Amino acid sequence: MDAKNQQIRETIDKVKAGYEAGNRPVSKDAKRILITGCPLAGATEKLVNAIEESGGVVVVYENCIGIKPLEKLVDEDAEPYWAIADRYLTIGCSVMSPNGYRMELLSKLIREFEVDGVVEMVLQACHTYAIETEEVRRLMQKENMPFISVETDYSQSDLAQLKTRMAAFIEML
Repeated sequence: MDAKNQQIRETIDKVKAGYEAGNRPVSKDAKRILITGCPLAGATEKLVNAIEESGGVVVVYENCIGIKPLEKLVDEDAEPYWAIADRYLTIGCSVMSPNGYRMELLSKLIREFEVDGVVEMVLQACHTYAIETEEVRRLMQKENMPFISVETDYSQSDLAQLKTRMAAFIEML
């Protein structure tokens, strides 16, 4: 394991140990949520707030600026051009097709972070993630994992709707 992967693993282990020791910023009974889909930005902030106000806690992001870019690093022992190409062509991004790595990563994260439910956020103009929604839904059914997909944008006009949907989803868990 290279130094970056080792550092990431140590950080995850440290946070997990603190959580297990009772150092929790939220209730022990909070439902553990994985957010997948479009990159984080202002749109995701309103989604995270709706989840947290409803008794959930976001434990991992599987998106372009969450854990996905850190999960698979460049193989430093391989020929540099091939290693860099392999790293970028196998990232679990919705624009890559076929996208088996994203589905593998989702399954791994569900187990590793002991997730109670998965929330997929799709921005209205991000068609690649919208297209993959059905594949993610099938994977969640196979994993027997509660799943909801929400489509939103950067405005605040759907804030009440998001709060209602997240409250109902978390109550269902």
